[in-house]
Amino acid sequence: MPAPLKARQPEVEALVAALKEAQEEWEAAQSLFAEVSDPDLVDQVIYRLQAAERKYMYLWKKLQQKWARSG
Repeated sequence: MPAPLKARQPEVEALVAALKEAQEEWEAAQSLFAEVSDPDLVDQVIYRLQAAERKYMYLWKKLQQKWARSG
């Protein structure tokens, strides 16, 4: 049986905070990608961009699951 909504509140708040941080990381990676001009750095910036996007999407899905279970 799932924990009551009130008991899960800190967990949801932590996920929301992590999601906001991941969004900032993703946006920073997008900005860096738009500005990079050194061919030696392109691969590293693409890796960072993809990692930030995947982190954001993982946290987003996890948060959606928490909301679905509480509703």
